[in-house]
Amino acid sequence: MKAIKNFIYFGILISIIQIGALAGAKKDDILYNQMITEIRCMVCQNQNIAESEAPLAIDLRNKVREMVDEGKDEDYIKGYMSERYSDFILYEPSFSPRNLILWLGPFLFLFIISYYFFRRSLKK
Repeated sequence: MKAIKNFIYFGILISIIQIGALAGAKKDDILYNQMITEIRCMVCQNQNIAESEAPLAIDLRNKVREMVDEGKDEDYIKGYMSERYSDFILYEPSFSPRNLILWLGPFLFLFIISYYFFRRSLKK
């Protein structure tokens, strides 16, 4: 009877360990899928590395999988990719002095055009 009870406890313990391992693996898969959809293929340029079949995209997917399996977080992976391939590889680059014109350019353009049309309408 005691052997059966120990066997049941052992089975419950193994089940709990497997559930915890699956939850961690699922979290890693979610991060992996998120990252490969946010990284641009440098060969195709209009596709992310999840959609592209270019050799570089395959290598980048493998590198992202490797980093996720090592426990690296999203910021580290994005930093690594942008350091190695420039900010162009990210669909949403970070705000930095190097890409300031990309972030502020549309607003500056809108302001200049609005000012031009406003001044033009006052002259009439």
